[in-house]
Amino acid sequence: MLYAPKFQDCALVSDDPLLAARISALFSRPGFYFPVIDGPRLGRDDADNEVVRRRNALVLTEASQILIGGVSAEAAAAMAEGWPRCARHNSYVDLKECVVERDLSTGALHWGKENLGVGLYQARLARLELIVDLEASPQTSLVERGHHLLVVFEQGDALSEVIASNIAFASDASFATIPELSEDLHQEWIEDIYELGEGCEVNGRFDTIVERARQHINGLNLDGYESILFVTAGFPWGVTVPQTPVTHMYRYPDFGRASVEGIWASQGRQRSSRTALLVDPGAVESAEMADIARSLAERGALVRRVMGREATPMRVQLLMDLVPHDVIVISSHSGDAQGHRLTYEFPDLQGKLRRLVVDRALSFSYDHPADMVRVIEYQRFHSLDGVSWRDKAGKDALPVGSAMLAWRNLGGLQARQEYQVGCEEVRRVPGSMGIQMHGEIMLFASHSMAVGSAPVFFNNSCWSWHELSMRATFAGARAYVGSLYPVLDPEAQEVARAFFGAEPDTELSVALCQAQKHVYGDGARRPYVMVGLPYISIPPNEADSVNFLLHSYQSGRIAWAAKARDSPHEEVRINAVRYEHFLREDEVTFLRAFAAHRTP
Repeated sequence: MLYAPKFQDCALVSDDPLLAARISALFSRPGFYFPVIDGPRLGRDDADNEVVRRRNALVLTEASQILIGGVSAEAAAAMAEGWPRCARHNSYVDLKECVVERDLSTGALHWGKENLGVGLYQARLARLELIVDLEASPQTSLVERGHHLLVVFEQGDALSEVIASNIAFASDASFATIPELSEDLHQEWIEDIYELGEGCEVNGRFDTIVERARQHINGLNLDGYESILFVTAGFPWGVTVPQTPVTHMYRYPDFGRASVEGIWASQGRQRSSRTALLVDPGAVESAEMADIARSLAERGALVRRVMGREATPMRVQLLMDLVPHDVIVISSHSGDAQGHRLTYEFPDLQGKLRRLVVDRALSFSYDHPADMVRVIEYQRFHSLDGVSWRDKAGKDALPVGSAMLAWRNLGGLQARQEYQVGCEEVRRVPGSMGIQMHGEIMLFASHSMAVGSAPVFFNNSCWSWHELSMRATFAGARAYVGSLYPVLDPEAQEVARAFFGAEPDTELSVALCQAQKHVYGDGARRPYVMVGLPYISIPPNEADSVNFLLHSYQSGRIAWAAKARDSPHEEVRINAVRYEHFLREDEVTFLRAFAAHRTP
């Protein structure tokens, strides 16, 4: 059995991979994870959330010292505020001198700027300071340790490679790197997987995809490992080893933050199975939901079922965003939504006329607290001035920034209509990934799951792994399970039953491997894929679920009422009123159900 490591009593915020690697090498205590988190992206529209998510993750580590270096002055200031012990330096020498609890080095390992994950791991194992002064790094791609776990990193993001190396070290795992899949091949292979649902010969076409993936990682022997974690740019490399428990983590975005939340949620029984949300809008035959509810209740979880008419897009979204759940299960249909390809012409910041083509999907849902219909919009840029958005070289030749800033300044859905010059229907908007709720499609729009939870998210819907896995883990899910291509209702039900029927404390990657073997035998068909750290499980609950939930309602209402009163932003104040009203009503619903001794 795998165990989550403890946190080092120090954490680093940095965008500089060399600085992150050298500081990480100062900590060589086995079984302890040194957290490295990238700096907030302050150019995003949700810049405040970028800061809040990272600060919340640092709180989870309970680190007594926060180190900040290799980020912008604005990002450093936003992240440094309020910590009792915080050191800010961009120089390794200066930052090193501020580290209070570092381990003593016995010498130095000289390395280059590439292959940092391997060099860092070797330095920590030998208790050596990492000196980056070679023109080229040794080309070793494997550090062999225990066969209980192998961490495989897809190259291409040096900071994430440092984080992956830190995970491997804290777990005493073997660590390997594989070449980065080119962006064009990545898009092509993902599209090939998506198209498995369109036509016949699914198994044969899927085998072809798997064989291409195996050829790409040729040279790395994956045999003999009890569990494997792939850190990926997006392709599900685990399909290459169908008989081995496998999971994935995305190297971008927020790999460092997601790792902290996954470790934190796996360190004790007080936060892994307190509450569960089961959503069944009636879109498919979901006979497995009763068995899942029973399995979770046997582990001590407080189970809530939202079914039929109650499972509207807005209600389900608010329940995920505002009410903490440790387990979320959805049984429905999913897939890219239909939409429109819209063409806009507008002047950029220099007054030059630009032509932007955007694929758009919309979702509509009644918002009871506000007594209005809410519209959720998903956009995917198709081309700019005739250049495909996927053509990186072509875009580099354009003044993209000026056009996109002007586009953002145009305003919302209605304001942009003035500049629309073309519209045509499209069969699917790639990446929109809607989930069928009662009466409408839900476009998953969470930026953050409810405070106090990092849920396991099992989306038992066709095509439910694509895009949704990245969005759910970005929002704070500690694990996500979904399918790569369509599955029949009976097999979906049996996989879910076997997954949740596994022995408590079984790692989820092991439970999923066993469930798929139970349903599909020894063949290569493995439609379900997992994202999350390899030691995540759903152990028996030891917390007081009712008091936890009541406290969450109370603290949530207080927090949103304060924002409704004090926020300088009108939109924040309006939404805060909605959220406080929803929590107040939902608390009454919960208390009534609990008083009646039935599942709410």
